[in-house]
Amino acid sequence: MLSWILGSPAPPWHYLRDMFEDYRNVAVYLDSKGNIELVKVSDLDEFHTPTSVLVNGYYLLTLKPYYIKMKKFVAFPTTRLKVVKELLKNHGWRAMEFYYGEQFLNAWIVYDCEDCEERQRLHLKINEEELTDDELINKHLEIFRS
Repeated sequence: MLSWILGSPAPPWHYLRDMFEDYRNVAVYLDSKGNIELVKVSDLDEFHTPTSVLVNGYYLLTLKPYYIKMKKFVAFPTTRLKVVKELLKNHGWRAMEFYYGEQFLNAWIVYDCEDCEERQRLHLKINEEELTDDELINKHLEIFRS
């Protein structure tokens, strides 16, 4: 049903919000060219099950989450282990960490938040490559506190 948007350039956030308003949980992932590669939908409000809209961290090596709508959570990925450890230690957030052997690859950071579309959008908008670890931690905390 949603296959018609695969391969197309990513539309604006508000367009996807309108398109997926009837779904409880949705995630849209882009390839390296900015085209939609994967769309996951679910009516289950869990973030750590195979039916979740969050993909395995290995997919995050080639895909970028562009739009996430989760009824009960906010989720965003990071490739920095220090960021994961600090957010988990100080603020009660949860994470799904992914490793290749003993090498950290990335993680999903997740916290409870009911219908928090704006927070979700702001977390995904952050460009990790432009910030230090401490700046990245502070930026995510500012969004959480807003």
